[in-house]
Amino acid sequence: MKNKFITTHLLLSAAFICGIAPGTAISQTSAQNAAPAAPAAAAPLQLADNAPTRYEVKKGDTLWSIAARFLKSPWRWNEIWRMNKDQLRSPHKIYPGDVLVLQTGADGRPQLSVAQAAPVPERPTVKMSPTVRTTVIDTAAIPAIPPAIIDPFLTKPLIIEAGGLASSPKIVGGPDTRVVLASGYKVYATGLAESEGNLWQIYRPGRALSSPGQKDVLGYEAEYLGDAVVEKFGEVSTLVIVNSNKEIVIGDKLLQVPRERIVSYPPHAPDKAIEGRIIGMPTTLVESGRDAVLTLDVGTRDGIEVGHVLALYHQPPNVEAPDQKVGFFAFAKDRKTLALPPERIGLAFVFRVFDRVSYALVLNTNKQIELGDWVRRP
Repeated sequence: MKNKFITTHLLLSAAFICGIAPGTAISQTSAQNAAPAAPAAAAPLQLADNAPTRYEVKKGDTLWSIAARFLKSPWRWNEIWRMNKDQLRSPHKIYPGDVLVLQTGADGRPQLSVAQAAPVPERPTVKMSPTVRTTVIDTAAIPAIPPAIIDPFLTKPLIIEAGGLASSPKIVGGPDTRVVLASGYKVYATGLAESEGNLWQIYRPGRALSSPGQKDVLGYEAEYLGDAVVEKFGEVSTLVIVNSNKEIVIGDKLLQVPRERIVSYPPHAPDKAIEGRIIGMPTTLVESGRDAVLTLDVGTRDGIEVGHVLALYHQPPNVEAPDQKVGFFAFAKDRKTLALPPERIGLAFVFRVFDRVSYALVLNTNKQIELGDWVRRP
């Protein structure tokens, strides 16, 4: 059984990418749907204040936290490492204990590298008796961003097409007449193949995802409910629910989802203009802040990839234009308004991407983030 993932594409309207000249009178609706103006050309790479010349990587560091030590714009990490596009797509691994050295390249620009280990001097041979000793070695490469925060989103939720779960294995019964099932309960399901293994996740179709003000559905967020292990395969297989974070009912679906890992993809800016909107948060709240996971209405078809850093923008509401000559009984729609400049409020790191939707972790923010706020290349 193969789950059918999204393959269609959202083409953002050119009207979303329009700049607004100072003093232009526009309506409240158009102001809220207009994208922030395009950024100026990239400035010269600037080092952070008090950037170290040498830094020893420690356990608990991330590529982002290290980048912030060296650069005022941490998303330009690839530039200080002099990475090409192929290197960006192949994780750049840095390990605890590595010493990073900041130097000036032949072109006068700053450059970062890993210090070469000093040669070990030759020592006289010493005869030793056999002994056993244990040394703890931390060989795990440091991740790009804190893995504990994004771990629940690396496999769940999923973005699927309409009807994308229709052909998936289905829970058809429980141990008795109970309607609601939970951890520890046995369940029975059809459609399971022994060749696909005994570890399964439980899902049900979730909410439809759309861009603000648009009717086109980008996909459906399949809602993760828990995990189950097969005890016995058959025309009707027997499973045990080993974990549940929500109520599970007869009719819910089973999926095997390959785990996606984000280890050390270096943070970097997109190589082309990106205009997107925040269309979801991990809770029912309409505001969020640092370390929140955002759902964005841009994906691989828009040029988004894992490791992209996007700037977050909030468009303040329009203000009424001054010196308007309108009658006392004038309708609100007849009053002219002025668009205020968009406000940059933070940065987010993209860690999981689908065709038309992606997930990003908020790295920093100076105010609450709202549904409908914009994302674009920093």
